[in-house]
Amino acid sequence: MTDTFDPTAHAYLEDIEGEEALAWVMRQNVRSLAVLQDDPRYHGFRDAAYAIVTSDARIPYGAIRGGYVYNFWTDAANPLGVWRRMRLADYIADAPREKSGWELILDVDALAKADGRKWVFKGVDCLPSDRNICLVRLSEGGKDASIEREFDIATKSFVRGGFELPEAKSNIVWGDKDTLLIATDWGKASLTSSGYPFIVKALKRGQALADAVEIFRGQPDDVLAAPFSIEDAAGRRWTGAMRAETFFEASSVIFPDTLAEGAGGAP
Repeated sequence: MTDTFDPTAHAYLEDIEGEEALAWVMRQNVRSLAVLQDDPRYHGFRDAAYAIVTSDARIPYGAIRGGYVYNFWTDAANPLGVWRRMRLADYIADAPREKSGWELILDVDALAKADGRKWVFKGVDCLPSDRNICLVRLSEGGKDASIEREFDIATKSFVRGGFELPEAKSNIVWGDKDTLLIATDWGKASLTSSGYPFIVKALKRGQALADAVEIFRGQPDDVLAAPFSIEDAAGRRWTGAMRAETFFEASSVIFPDTLAEGAGGAP
């Protein structure tokens, strides 16, 4: 007698956020970690990697905006990291490794302690017309889902009553200073089978998330759909949406009545 293959035996893994699927992943992680830790080279490799990622000799790469270099930095003193900036002229003058030369913007370790959450900094998206106003993306424990909170660099604080999006696998861009274009978990039947959003909506400042207006829709069997903004050679910004039909194919549209600041209509 031969064993027969049951194609439904692991069908529960299709529910990527399901309790059974997550428990299965945890079991495989435990098995894998045990094998790795049993290798005599494991601890040496781990310690060497940690020394590299926490070394003060690392190059503090950054993004240039408005005469500043912005950098996110982690070390032994700040394992969750600090978001900071330095004047471009000082950075060019080979000062970036001098801690006194950096201006602290956000201490993620301090924020995590105050909130009682293990925040992982996932980046920022700043308003093109006012680089002091940004959306800060934070993930609890480093998972894909994150929250978004409006932050004012000038005051080094989150904006009271500003934009704040709940935890989800979201894609968000600024339309203008009072508008966000958002692809997120809108509730029942709004995520693809891959677990990502396929509906893009426009959210106005002060508007409840439930009242956001739909502006683009992909298909449930896509990988995802997401808003984007681009700038042309004349410095005008255009907004649109990208639809990833598969992991290897995607199409894009420009919104005819673009919400981007300074844009002059559809191309």
